[in-house]
Amino acid sequence: MRRWMVLVLAAPLLAGCQTHLVLRDDAVKLSNTLADLNQQQVLNNVAMFVHNPSALPSLVAVTAGTASINEQHAFSGNATYAPTLTFGQQGGGALPILTLLFNPTAQRQVTENWSMVPIIDTDHLQRIRCAFQLLVQDAPTTDCDHCQARLEDYFLGDAAHPECVIPHGWYHTGCKSEVPKDACFVACYRDTYVWVMPDGLEGLTRFTMTVMDLTSGKPHTPTKTIVKTFKDGKLESSQETTTEVDQEALEKLRKSALPPDRPRKSPIPVNPGLFFVPH
Repeated sequence: MRRWMVLVLAAPLLAGCQTHLVLRDDAVKLSNTLADLNQQQVLNNVAMFVHNPSALPSLVAVTAGTASINEQHAFSGNATYAPTLTFGQQGGGALPILTLLFNPTAQRQVTENWSMVPIIDTDHLQRIRCAFQLLVQDAPTTDCDHCQARLEDYFLGDAAHPECVIPHGWYHTGCKSEVPKDACFVACYRDTYVWVMPDGLEGLTRFTMTVMDLTSGKPHTPTKTIVKTFKDGKLESSQETTTEVDQEALEKLRKSALPPDRPRKSPIPVNPGLFFVPH
């Protein structure tokens, strides 16, 4: 009897000791969904452009994530003392004069989310639209966007390896009945289905990184800032600041086997990362 009471009393306390372990496992599972989220939305757009190359891409950028666990534990006890009960009223001793009632409770609330920002900048959308059009049909639907020149200018540092920017041959198209059961990713737009087999994951990953790069708006072109000072007849000076392509750095970038990371300043407000918030 005493052992049973000890377990009842200790149960809420033991549950609280596992909070950090549950938070760790939940945070890892949440972070694992980020890659699937990015790859799936890219493949959804591929299906849309296969169905209609003149479509407008629909994408979001994940800026922050939160995983939190809120645990509440409560314990209450109630003692009932009835000394006037006779032995017969106690059921032959079955009902003790002093009755102790315990009411332990435990509650756990798990919250996880990703913060997303839709891509609505028209310059970004034009470049992304060009990338999808060149992927599904090797040519843009119109000359108005100057797709080839636009992407070559954006990926100027990677111009020697266009197949790494927009890889081809990694996805399959067809109707629903043609989708294999062992496909890694499947997307559909109306009656058009697109799927990726294990041997196509490399292409999906590379093109997903290309699309994510295009959403940042930071070209693969090394630049430098030049400040030019002018003086007029009244001895007043003005400054003109321009950003130009650093040709010397660009040549080094083309000759380098492993290009260095370029400085970034994303137009999307980016939260420092994934937060784990235990309570």
